[in-house]
Amino acid sequence: MLNVPRLISACILLADFVVTNPNKRVKGGKRNRSFDNIYKTGNALRQFTNTNAFSCLALCSDDIDCRSVAYNLNDGRCQEFNRDFTNQPVVGTNQVGWRHFDVSKGAACKDRPPTARDCDDVQSQGYTCSGVYTISLVPGKSVNVLCDLQTAGGRWTIFQHRKDGSVNFDMNWFSYKIGFGDPHTEGWLGNDNLYRLTSSHKTELLILMEAWDGVWKYASYSEFYINPEADKYRLRVSGFSGTAGDSLMHMMSFTSPQGGQQFSTRDSDNDAWPLRCNPTHHRGGFWFNKCGASDLNGIYYSSAVDIPASCNWYTFSKNRQSLKTIFMMVRKV
Repeated sequence: MLNVPRLISACILLADFVVTNPNKRVKGGKRNRSFDNIYKTGNALRQFTNTNAFSCLALCSDDIDCRSVAYNLNDGRCQEFNRDFTNQPVVGTNQVGWRHFDVSKGAACKDRPPTARDCDDVQSQGYTCSGVYTISLVPGKSVNVLCDLQTAGGRWTIFQHRKDGSVNFDMNWFSYKIGFGDPHTEGWLGNDNLYRLTSSHKTELLILMEAWDGVWKYASYSEFYINPEADKYRLRVSGFSGTAGDSLMHMMSFTSPQGGQQFSTRDSDNDAWPLRCNPTHHRGGFWFNKCGASDLNGIYYSSAVDIPASCNWYTFSKNRQSLKTIFMMVRKV
């Protein structure tokens, strides 16, 4: 079984844990005092709450896109930016408590590889910093993906991630086919891409989930793949382990000779329930059965609400409470 604290602490977008050399991390942050007590306006890569200065710097050190951070000593807010503060004009709002650091990447974060098929390939070329990379699943076509190169040995290609509700997941069939969202924030990589990732090698699945009370749990499956669009991206999954419970088991149809449930969206009903799971009970695209014990692509709520249409995993807490953070990722076995 996976070591949960170690696994969760390695999650690339989590702000409360650090897993690599702390001395290296702290030395990477060079304070820019000219921005003290200034809330820097502009587009941040990511924003976190309830952090400490050490973990704020550590997150940036492990992200290939991050060049600087702003941290508030009073309330624990952390912002990541893709540019440093050196030689920038001091523009922003006066707000006590802000400190700004330029973060040296060191030797670990190199320029992105020229070609890679997945995040496993990225790491095999010597890259160790999690972040957004460009991969090519089909010759001549590329896609930007979020790679987790730390959790449980790394090599993970993240195909679904949710953390703030900024992206609508109640999309149509075509949107789920090609993918939507932003790898820096929230998104779905696309069922065609997921099929390509899981069809050429044996693949495992890892799902990381955080509740609104800050509790993290995980579900791991030793084998995971989906069929092509001609079979409606039928799900095949087995070999569960983890702390969140197995809420995908219900998606494996015991009456279908194919074994797994087909993918459904609001405009393509392929579930096993006559009245349609979306929109009757659920939202978003997923492998609904009748209708299911999970809907990780459901509606994102800003608090823990017990609603079937929310993004939920029933066995996490034996109810339909909406989750705060979700990562779904695959890698070769």
